[in-house]
Amino acid sequence: MPLSKVIVLAILQGLAELLPVSSSAHVIVAEKLMDLDPSSPSMTLLLVMLHTGTMFAVIVYFWQKWHSTYWQSAAAFKNFLGLLALASVFTGVVAEAIIKIIEKTVYRDVPHAQIEDLFSRLELIAPALA
Repeated sequence: MPLSKVIVLAILQGLAELLPVSSSAHVIVAEKLMDLDPSSPSMTLLLVMLHTGTMFAVIVYFWQKWHSTYWQSAAAFKNFLGLLALASVFTGVVAEAIIKIIEKTVYRDVPHAQIEDLFSRLELIAPALA
């Protein structure tokens, strides 16, 4: 894939990450518009790498604020870790439920379907963004 397409996708990911809608969906729609296959393993890896880059950028940007807020004392840090663990467990449970619902409805007749197969379904992504 040309570097220019990766750069466009990276810029889009960075701009859409902090919006209250899915940055992944924006990148997937852009991939489809660029005639790329978002469900391919290489494009899934690229999406993960774009999110990783965004995560590091956010950590660097907010590091001072987080450091002064969450690491000011042992009690604040323990509270932060507890909330982080709770949010992670809750997110995992909700995500697993959504995956099972999608597998049982959208892909009920498709053997060995994976959630990444949704990346090639623009007709599902566009309404979800709206």
